[in-house]
Amino acid sequence: MAAAAQQHLSGGDSLILQEIRNGNQALSSKLHSKTAEINQSISGLKSMLDKLSSHVTEVEDRIDTAEDQLVDLDSRVVKLRKENDFFMEKPLIIEPANQAFGPHPPADQRPRPVVIRLLKCQDRDKILRIAAQRSREKPVLFFPDLSVSLVKRRKEYDRVKTELRSKDIPFALLHPATLRITLPDGGRRFFQSPKQAAAFLREAPAGT
Repeated sequence: MAAAAQQHLSGGDSLILQEIRNGNQALSSKLHSKTAEINQSISGLKSMLDKLSSHVTEVEDRIDTAEDQLVDLDSRVVKLRKENDFFMEKPLIIEPANQAFGPHPPADQRPRPVVIRLLKCQDRDKILRIAAQRSREKPVLFFPDLSVSLVKRRKEYDRVKTELRSKDIPFALLHPATLRITLPDGGRRFFQSPKQAAAFLREAPAGT
């Protein structure tokens, strides 16, 4: 009788262990399934983020290109206006101006820059012309708001410009990012990249 009771208990333990194993297997299967779903969702989110980043970069490039084209178009309009006398003088249109951030300079120093937005590029030339007529001792300088990529392209010429200054070679950095070098014979060379200009200086004979 005792042996029968022990056998019964052993059989009950086996059933309990089997139920535990089955439960563990089911739980493990669910965990694997959920993990796979989570990994798939993460992969999808990464892919979506990559596409969005690429799209943002493309949009930024288009904006930079549009800004550069707008500046170039304004310059062309100004040139056209200077070459034709039928344009009528109109009042200046200027949005509210703000002083640039920074400490207030002493009285004997130049004032802080003023950030203004001229709706017409011709107005800038008009202001410069009037300022030059009233005072030649205190010139007024205007710096156009160029795109970040264009500023970077123009700054890449700094090393070449330093070399040109050391050799007393006249040059000018034209819009948008073209370097013009004036030769001793009066001729001019134009370069679209710093590498082209540097190669020319290396190969140019002494005195150029």
